[in-house]
Amino acid sequence: MKAEPFYVDGSTKMFGGFNRDFSGSEFVLIGVPFDGTSSYRPGSRFAPNAIREASSNIETWSWRTGIDLEEVKIHDLGDLAVVHGDASETIRRVGETVEDIVSAKKLPIVVGGEHLISLGVSKAIKDATIISFDAHFDLREEYLSNKLSHACVMRRISEQGGQGKIIFCGVRATYRDEVNFVKEKKIPYLSALDVLRNDVHQTSSWLRKNLEGARRVYISIDADVLDPAYAPGIGNPEPEGISPTHLLDLLNNVIDDRVVGFDLVEVSPPYDNGNTAALASKIIFEVSSMIKRARG
Repeated sequence: MKAEPFYVDGSTKMFGGFNRDFSGSEFVLIGVPFDGTSSYRPGSRFAPNAIREASSNIETWSWRTGIDLEEVKIHDLGDLAVVHGDASETIRRVGETVEDIVSAKKLPIVVGGEHLISLGVSKAIKDATIISFDAHFDLREEYLSNKLSHACVMRRISEQGGQGKIIFCGVRATYRDEVNFVKEKKIPYLSALDVLRNDVHQTSSWLRKNLEGARRVYISIDADVLDPAYAPGIGNPEPEGISPTHLLDLLNNVIDDRVVGFDLVEVSPPYDNGNTAALASKIIFEVSSMIKRARG
């Protein structure tokens, strides 16, 4: 890692109310306050700080893993200095910063911001199978005449060389062209209805089967995979989503030592009273604990 982290704003941030030294950390968290292509309810640029604020007021014990967050060494790097209105430059900065984190042998936790930021992460973390927990495929060729849109992020990732496959879980909002694309490319997915009608063990088995042969796994969590009853503060709410318990139980059954990082995106704090930011904080607590347990 460079002595002065590239493109980071430099202000003091503390996820969870405390901050480990960079050198002694296992994970490095970075906020990306960018929502330049949001098409419905912008505001995810406010999420990194809202999630940090909520994280300082959540108890740290994980009942799923038996690990206290204080045992998980997370360094909060602060927020990326994004270029509002310039998605391409922001993606480049995300990629270079995450590449620095990975080069230092740390696991990145990237907090959005909109889902387009995952394109920057994927440029830095190569040869990884991506599990996308999302209400949407995000596989459009373009959206509102824009190919660099949150609605196109997984299409752009799929076009990059050196990537593993993408697996979708929790999808329920799409249109005919995306459905045809998924079928033509034989992209594995489970709809939200599939997830809700199956039990957790069936869905977990399906995910594990599709991860066979993967050397590295990256997890991308769009908050709109959750039903708006649980997460109203999001950019593109869709009915009939899954519950936080369902999501975390799936992750608990699937995360193993191949996971090399994760992101959480599309929380939009202006649209609720802080509950979604608190839930996002809890998800970050739990997922980082699961990865720590898996890596021993």
